[in-house]
Amino acid sequence: MFNEKAFEKALDYIEARDRTEAEVRSRLERAGFGEEDVLGVTAKLRELRLIDDADYVIRYLAALRRKGRGRVRIRSEMLRKGLPEELVRFAIEDGYDREDELENARNVAESALSGIPSGLPPEKKAGKISLRLKSRGFPYDVITEVMSGIRKKLYEGEACQQTAATSM
Repeated sequence: MFNEKAFEKALDYIEARDRTEAEVRSRLERAGFGEEDVLGVTAKLRELRLIDDADYVIRYLAALRRKGRGRVRIRSEMLRKGLPEELVRFAIEDGYDREDELENARNVAESALSGIPSGLPPEKKAGKISLRLKSRGFPYDVITEVMSGIRKKLYEGEACQQTAATSM
């Protein structure tokens, strides 16, 4: 059996957007409901499939990938939401392979490059892009690989500009 008042509170909370079981549990605890009520309500919500961490983690992974997040940041954000570590690990392993992540990081790097003023030296530009990739949660090996291509592009562009300037 579960507390109707706690159940209504949980329904109001999940009505706005999907929530993890841990988020619902935490909200009910902060509202002053006891452990027995919280367990009863979360069990009922699972039974009704109104909370489903396995489904949530898949959809959240897709949303974070679309936002240009790397697996380090994705993992961190999912754990912060109270999703079980094993579920997070499996979701990332199954749903975000290295090639996808490299492509995502390249897109973030290209977008960052287009927003940097052209007068900056190549190393400053590279530093800004590298920081953007790190802040988005891409792992070191992905950043290194992407930045290798970006640096090549930056220095080729610099060489072309210098050649054009000397031929005038």
